[in-house]
Amino acid sequence: MSDLLCIATIVLAGIVQASLQLSLGGLILLYHASMGHHRRRKTRSLTRHYILGAGVISFLMVCALAFMISSLFNGALKTEYLIICVGVFLASALVMWLFYYRRGRNTELWLPRSFTRFIQRRAKTTNDNIESFSLGMLSSFAEMPLSIALYFVVANCILNLSAQYQIIAVIGYTIMSIIPLLVLKLRVRTGQNVVEVQKWRVRNKAFARIISGSGFLVLAAFVLTYWVM
Repeated sequence: MSDLLCIATIVLAGIVQASLQLSLGGLILLYHASMGHHRRRKTRSLTRHYILGAGVISFLMVCALAFMISSLFNGALKTEYLIICVGVFLASALVMWLFYYRRGRNTELWLPRSFTRFIQRRAKTTNDNIESFSLGMLSSFAEMPLSIALYFVVANCILNLSAQYQIIAVIGYTIMSIIPLLVLKLRVRTGQNVVEVQKWRVRNKAFARIISGSGFLVLAAFVLTYWVM
């Protein structure tokens, strides 16, 4: 496969990854709680470590799966495994459209309520950088049922890239996956009220659901067309 095709697939997967909402929701909760308990400098440090934790999961997952694929399949996924990834993408599109958000005027997600409450509780009580970093990792890890196929496809693309581009591609994908978190941090840093950001998410959750589901659908068609057929 050409480097251009690999890069295009990684970019598309990164966009889909960035559309997932759990890490962003956790960061908003962290901002909301921290601003009421800590100085602004402390809040900035907590949120920076949260974002770093979320990014580390993406980086480690891609690297670990690339190593696994290289060891088991000599450098590339077999066609049948890519077909499984396509099936997971199609199922994920349906999940995003039908089940991702719970009903009501909120942005509560499909995750088990006990797990969601745990993340919310930790976000509200986090007061040190290590705990914030761990929370960022947990929030990213919690959406693994939707993101695991993305990581497999990206890892496969990394292995098909020229050697000089591989580490750059991994870092690029990691940055893309946390762009919404970086944008939120920038908006708050420039004076945006985090409550208004959450209200905007509530008003536009139907649009976000459609975009995320469509992203999985487009990625499924892209992988099927250019990697399977």
